[in-house]
Amino acid sequence: MTEDALTLDKVRSMAEEIGMTRLTEAHLQQLLRATNGARARRALLPFADLTPADEPAHVLMLARED
Repeated sequence: MTEDALTLDKVRSMAEEIGMTRLTEAHLQQLLRATNGARARRALLPFADLTPADEPAHVLMLARED
């Protein structure tokens, strides 16, 4: 097990920190599987060749009312 591997206790603690105190054991197991899956997918993303131009741009326009 790696140092940053998630356990059910760690997931329970994280959930409690953000106010998710009513989760059942089944919910916590599901959250653990989902988080591990998301971490695995993120680890496979190529990011070494990304530049600032690759960042998504959030373009906002202020409309002027005449």
